[in-house]
Parts: sequence; structure tokens; C-alpha cells
Amino acid sequence: MSDFSEATAVRAEGHGNYAIAIDGTWSVGGVPNGGYLQALLLRAVAAESAQPHAVATTAHFLAPPAAGSAVVRVEHLRNGRTTATLRATLVQDDRPIVDLTATTGTLDRGSTAEWSGPPPEAVAPIDECVPAVVDLPDGTHVGLLEHVDLRLDPQTLGWFSGRPAGSLAMRGHLRMHDGTQPDPFVLALAVDALPPTVFGLGRLGWAPTVELTLLTRGLPAPGWLTVHLRGRLVRDGWFDEDAEVYDADGDLVAQSRQLARIRVS
Repeated sequence: MSDFSEATAVRAEGHGNYAIAIDGTWSVGGVPNGGYLQALLLRAVAAESAQPHAVATTAHFLAPPAAGSAVVRVEHLRNGRTTATLRATLVQDDRPIVDLTATTGTLDRGSTAEWSGPPPEAVAPIDECVPAVVDLPDGTHVGLLEHVDLRLDPQTLGWFSGRPAGSLAMRGHLRMHDGTQPDPFVLALAVDALPPTVFGLGRLGWAPTVELTLLTRGLPAPGWLTVHLRGRLVRDGWFDEDAEVYDADGDLVAQSRQLARIRVS
């Protein structure tokens, strides 16, 4: 198995319970990344559901987990002819850590869009983007980037050299270091793999996700993913972040919206 497959592996134990091992290297500042945790839970959902793809997912992050063993408990809320709805809860030391609800269905790699809105702002070509580094200027270690090859658009990278752009925006391209090709589980990681948009305001540091909604819009083609992040508002220690993920063919394959906390000065 690949690095990503191993790090998100689940083992069925019966009655909707799945044993997992949280890999602490998929982390930001020592805390496992929210997108990585989402991918873990969706592995259990996919194993439990009669439908293969989670098309709409909402996750609430209740507490930061520790690296090590845990369990995902999956229950069926509805089973229909073409869709199913399941609830998955990541539990560690008898404490709920992430609570997720997913509607599953079947996506077709060969389908074409009937209508699509205007594309977002262009991202610089990969060879003009800057490889992300594992240690941020404030000393935060991003272990996630030991696994993810992330190239950031220079126009959204001024914060790294102390010249933030003054807007909630982040753009870049990513792929997995281990060669794993994009699939719905990689998309679950990709929407939360870039630096938080508040870095564009010069607000560095841990920005924990509180709620994350993911829509999987298609099965991605092999190759690089391109991610656009935009935010609308920072207030009372909270900020929002919308993501769009495009595959190597230029197709929109995932969207997300999250609410996160920001360190209040």
C-alpha cells in the first residue's frame, strides 16, 4: 500500500466499528490535519456504505486527537436506491473527536458537466510556483508537507517574507509525494492542505477547523490538483474559507466551505 493508503487504513471490527491508527506525521504544529482526519472517516464510510462515493460531507471537529489508536463508529441513517446517508464518529479514549455525516452515491468518471460557471482567478503555472516548506516563519512544523508536494502561487505567498497581501486568498497545486493519484479520499485532504487564508493578513499560527463541508463533484483525472481558497470575513476570532479543487483536465472535482478559529491578538 502507499503511504496515504496506510495512513488512512481502516479495519472492520463488526457492527459498524472500524479500528484506525492516527498517523501524527500528517499534522500541523503536532495536531493531525483536519483534511487527513476527514479522509480517515470517509474510508470507514465507504467500507460501510452500499454506495461507493461520499458526495456531500459535513464534519464537526470537537477536539484535537493524539497520534495512535482510535475507532470510527459508523451508523446508517438512511439507505435508498441511489443514495445513502451515514454518520461516522471518530472516538479516542472514549471521547468523540470528529463527528461526520455523509451522503453517498455513485459518480461517473466519464460524465460531462451540463453547465459550469466562470472559472476562478488563474493560478501560476507549477514551474512558477514556490514549493511549500515544512517549517513556517513562526516556527510551526507542518508535518503534512512531508507527504504532500505543495506548490504555492507567489501572489499569495507574501506572508512568508513578512509582506502579506492583505486579503483572504491562497492558491496552489498539489500532489502526493508517494505517487498516490487523486481520488475522493485525496480530495478530502486537498481542500484542507493549503495554508489558511488568514495568513494573507499576516495572521500566522494554528487555525483549527471547527466545521468543514465537502462536496465531491467528480472523480479526478490522474496528475496535479489545483486548489483555490477564498474567504469573506474575519470577526470575533472566526474566519471562513471556500475551496475549489480542479483536476489535471481542468474539471471542478471538489468544493468545500469551512469555519475556523483564528488567534486573537
